[in-house]
Amino acid sequence: MAVIQMEVRRVLMVAAFALAMASGLRASDEPIDRESLRSLDGVRVAVEEVPANAPKDLDQDSLLKFVEARLETAHVPLQRHGEYPVGDPFLRVTMQTTPETNEPTAGLTAYHIDVAFLQIVFVRRNPMLTFNRAQTWSAKARMGIVPRGQLVERIHKDLAEQLDQFIAAYRSVN
Repeated sequence: MAVIQMEVRRVLMVAAFALAMASGLRASDEPIDRESLRSLDGVRVAVEEVPANAPKDLDQDSLLKFVEARLETAHVPLQRHGEYPVGDPFLRVTMQTTPETNEPTAGLTAYHIDVAFLQIVFVRRNPMLTFNRAQTWSAKARMGIVPRGQLVERIHKDLAEQLDQFIAAYRSVN
């Protein structure tokens, strides 16, 4: 009975955490945000460092190839690393996963994946400040809890949906 109560408490805590985080999962995909994607020479992709416990199919290089292939298929021009067009625009992918444990929730992994567009912007009140990088567009962040064996598939699915949102935003102004 105590184990069941502990498990119910754990599930409620995870649900409360998810609800608290949901307010931070909003997208920044309004028409004014999409305008920041107009007339780009290309888009560079940057995948943030992934957790050490992530499956090998979700390492930094694999995610980079996944994102670039999806953008290339959609005919979004890419900038490769070392190419820095005006404004240094790039699409940032961030992924977090929970570590494996031996707890009653063993076998489940929580994840969070975020896709955002950043570039150098000018502060209107002080244009002398030229190297201010700002997020000017973002997809709706995704998070979930899945069996560890389904993590790669779920991350790819959610990431593909976020990239499709970016592609639609990009196409709407180009």
